Amino acid sequence: MRIEGRREGQAGAAGLNRRDVLAGATILAGATLAAVGNAAEKHEHPAAAAGAAVAQHHYSEARAFKKHASLVAVTNECIAKGQACLSHCFETFVAGDTAMAECARAVHEMIATCQAFALLAANDSVVLRPMAQACIAVCEECEKQCRVHEEHQPECRACADACKDLVTEAKKLLS
Repeated sequence: MRIEGRREGQAGAAGLNRRDVLAGATILAGATLAAVGNAAEKHEHPAAAAGAAVAQHHYSEARAFKKHASLVAVTNECIAKGQACLSHCFETFVAGDTAMAECARAVHEMIATCQAFALLAANDSVVLRPMAQACIAVCEECEKQCRVHEEHQPECRACADACKDLVTEAKKLLS
């Protein structure tokens, strides 16, 4: 089989088949990797060249995340429980049952809001407190919708409980 653009029987001096092209590409890739490896061995990292300057650099403690670590943990737990609940809602939709549509909508909004809230909490953002108010409202709505199905759907119960826990934790931030 010939490379496109060449007709059978017109191989000439430059006539290459697929095997030739693949072999050449393999050799080229190997040579490139070898060259990169050699260059990396010869390259001296700027920090190593700086020597004592690296030892004098002051690394600070990660305080922002630690400040709200429990809030981030509760928020991430709520997100995880919400993802399980939403997945179950989708399963019911596929089966033709739309009874959990409002639950799915509320959980979807909760997940999106909590993802933003977790990020802001991890960074001790200046807008964390106003976002906490929004997160509380969204989680209260999610809990309300999930409680409708909690007797028959353990995923909904777990999501509702996680939302309740997050609301409790977020209110501590506002007090």
